[in-house]
Amino acid sequence: MIIYGTILLRSILGLIILSIIRRNEHDIVNVYDTFSNLMRIATGGKLLNFGYWTKDITNPLQAQIQLTKLFAIYGSFEKAQTLLDVGSGFSIPALHWIHSYSNLKIYCLNISLKQLKSANSDMDRIHHSKDVNVDLSSSGNLGHRIFHINSTSTSIPIRNESVDRIAAFESAQHFKPIAQFIHESKRILMNSGQLIMALPVITNKSNLMPFSKSYNLGILAVTWASEHYSVNMLESLLLKDDFELSNIEYIGGKIYGPLADFYIQNRDRLRSEITKEYPKFLEIILYKSMVKMKLESDRNFIDYVLIKAIKR
Repeated sequence: MIIYGTILLRSILGLIILSIIRRNEHDIVNVYDTFSNLMRIATGGKLLNFGYWTKDITNPLQAQIQLTKLFAIYGSFEKAQTLLDVGSGFSIPALHWIHSYSNLKIYCLNISLKQLKSANSDMDRIHHSKDVNVDLSSSGNLGHRIFHINSTSTSIPIRNESVDRIAAFESAQHFKPIAQFIHESKRILMNSGQLIMALPVITNKSNLMPFSKSYNLGILAVTWASEHYSVNMLESLLLKDDFELSNIEYIGGKIYGPLADFYIQNRDRLRSEITKEYPKFLEIILYKSMVKMKLESDRNFIDYVLIKAIKR
């Protein structure tokens, strides 16, 4: 048992260190595949986002579903016909959007074949499941409305001017180089199509924190162990590719602090569940990271933004 724990410790630490140092998409996928079950335990579902917390929200899964809905409203999905979801995770957001918008067809693109296989399995067996927390009984014909594509974000096998929305729902921070993703988005979008992104960002106040201070990002040092983009940088890249910036909303105040508060207040229960499958040291790291994440948000060193850009 001690030997197994030592091997697991080395494996987890190795993944984290590699993902922070190399910051390529494959390392990030390995991190997410390793920690996805931890996220499920902590949140109660398979949605891979931080969640949007308001007064009526009582748990992380509700917050995640609310952010999923908010993102769709922000992107005017009710007016869309074809959506490319880049970095689609387990395709749970797509299932929510399909249920809410009857005319929508979604292409879920993900570099993780493991996650796509899981998504395919869910589609085969789910019509009403606690795993996705959405009633799909009235959504029929999912196989003709959701399509899975195994690809990187920078070389997308979709024809020119073929979709009217591209979504990067808490995934664009992992794209490298993000300029190439933006360029691909311009190629694929129809005229007046929209690129919609939701992602954590560093603020100008953080002065593009040096690598040695990246650990101050708390839990984001693991789940955001890729590129740390600023809004100014993203704006510059979008304008360079002739996108029109339609709207930017800063919502970090409803993201980081409330999530950290929930974990801190419910730590005993969550620790008990987490340590059934993971070493105790990992839960300690998670707890300390939550505290740090809240601090960095309160100090306005990190934020979370919704960005809408229109192809001209």
